[in-house]
Amino acid sequence: MNANDRLLHYNCSDNYYKHLQGLVYTDGVRALCTQFKCYWLLDLIASHQPKLREEFQVWKLTRNGYTATVKATDGNDNKLITQHIPYTDFEADECTIWIEGNVMLLPSEH
Repeated sequence: MNANDRLLHYNCSDNYYKHLQGLVYTDGVRALCTQFKCYWLLDLIASHQPKLREEFQVWKLTRNGYTATVKATDGNDNKLITQHIPYTDFEADECTIWIEGNVMLLPSEH
């Protein structure tokens, strides 16, 4: 199951929430983190931002049993970051978060 499929009704955001490391995120990303208990994913994404200069980024989490891989690209399949997660209780098989400028959002919110 793709977590984003359960959040398609988020197609814009009325609110923006500030992450401790400076990024902001939308209602849809907040719902993703709340429903799937993955606020840690925002921390992971934010931790890589000082090394990245791309204005647009695609972050994809793919679960394989109790492990996962998080990959970031520039949206044109040019790999930016890959990080292995040795254990996760993430309940979906995958999810995608985009970054546009300084904002983390779901693809359906674009």
